[in-house]
Amino acid sequence: MEVAAPLPSWSIYAILIAQGSIYALLVWFLGRARGKTAETFLSGGRDIGHGMINASVVATWVWAATLMISSWTGYQYGFIGPWWYALGATVPLPLMAYLGRRVRTVMPRATSYPEFMAHRLDRKNHILHSSISTVVSLWITVMIITGGAIMGHAFTGAPFWAIALLMVIIFVSYIPLAGLWASILADTVMSLMLYVCLIIIAVAVLVKIGPGEIWAGLTEVAATKPTLQPAIGEAEQLSQWDGLNWLNPAGLGFLVVNIVGNLGAVLCNQTYWSRVIGARDPNTAFKSFMTAALCWWPIPLATGTALGVAALSRGLVVGETYSNGGATILFTEAEAVAPVMAFLVLGFAGLTIFILAVGSATISTGAGEILAVTTVFVNDIYRGHINPKARDRTLLVASRATLYVIAAALLAVVIFFREIGFSFAGMYQAMGIAFSSAVIPVIMACFVKNTNREGAFWAAIIGSVCGMTYWLATGADLLWGVVWGNIIVLSVSAVIAVTWTIMRPQPFDFDSLKESEGATGG
Repeated sequence: MEVAAPLPSWSIYAILIAQGSIYALLVWFLGRARGKTAETFLSGGRDIGHGMINASVVATWVWAATLMISSWTGYQYGFIGPWWYALGATVPLPLMAYLGRRVRTVMPRATSYPEFMAHRLDRKNHILHSSISTVVSLWITVMIITGGAIMGHAFTGAPFWAIALLMVIIFVSYIPLAGLWASILADTVMSLMLYVCLIIIAVAVLVKIGPGEIWAGLTEVAATKPTLQPAIGEAEQLSQWDGLNWLNPAGLGFLVVNIVGNLGAVLCNQTYWSRVIGARDPNTAFKSFMTAALCWWPIPLATGTALGVAALSRGLVVGETYSNGGATILFTEAEAVAPVMAFLVLGFAGLTIFILAVGSATISTGAGEILAVTTVFVNDIYRGHINPKARDRTLLVASRATLYVIAAALLAVVIFFREIGFSFAGMYQAMGIAFSSAVIPVIMACFVKNTNREGAFWAAIIGSVCGMTYWLATGADLLWGVVWGNIIVLSVSAVIAVTWTIMRPQPFDFDSLKESEGATGG
């Protein structure tokens, strides 16, 4: 589809390259010594303080989805959408605070959460969670690249594949220099940039449009029921026309999907466990995740309201072209409502600010997720099963090589998904079905001393199979099919793990983990 782009195509390349160059230079001058051993490369030295860990969690949890999909929920469900997005995605962070403190306390030398599962449960659970963690990180990175490339394409008309390629290159431009510490340092800088950019946008909408005009616009949409998305079904249109309802049914369904999906996206994601591992001590990890929850939740709430709800109140129509100050932009798809609205409110300044925000979020989270896959592969698969006696130098070389291989594979997947038309919103909503069946087994492994190993293993597998089977039976429906699929995944997993543990308890001594190290569980 031809895009009426208000900015030249080179602008997206210039902005992304400038950001990547800044992070690479900062890491080179401040922390390249952290990349001299495999231990410091993968663990960050285990001495990072609260401020950097807090900023890193916030920056890592702000995906392109946080800005793009939170705005889409405001456009799709009305004013309640950003509230449900923010609530559902905040829930996992306090839980992660407790899990992280627990694991750092009972197994201080762990490098990954699958490694903890290996010693706490057994070998088959270790292999399973290594696979799940890898899928989680890869899935999220695909969404991150897709969201960022959609934004860049809508703003500049640059080819989707070219933007995706540049993002992947930037991901691996500074991480190989110092590993986890490099990722956390860049996250700290990016979080500051995010706050500044998003505050400017939110204040601009408040001043230029105002709550009164937004309310009047939502009332008009509810009364006139315009067709704003010609390609969607009747049920989705009804949810969009119900934008003033706290109990918008489709919005509540999204809340369920958001909670379940994000539980898996955090608790089964080595990216966040790496922040736990890199923290100075268990209390630092706990405090960092707790405060990150408070710092993070206003971001999607404010962004989704300012850009998504305001767009709905103005009746923006997908497929229409809009102008500001002589420049035009084509509203290509509902998921791109945020950049379109930023342009309409602030013109070229809005475009630049939003590109900086999404670019920062994309680079931050994408780099962290690729490093997470690398950590699991090198620490848990290569050292755990292929070459347990590998020397530090070998592990370091394997870590850097793995980063590049994963980056190339991800780029291919992103382009393939784009070619077959799998939507950005669809990727986000389906992620809970893909991997959140492992959430209950992880929680039980951390806190329930009688957790049954077989129960934990089969709960994760059967829960996912049941949810996926149901969802596919609905034709991969992205309205209620995905809601019930997420509910089935979590419920079946919980019933199996809890029932099996009650019937066949297997007591475990957590003190035995104190000196454990390496992915060589029983």
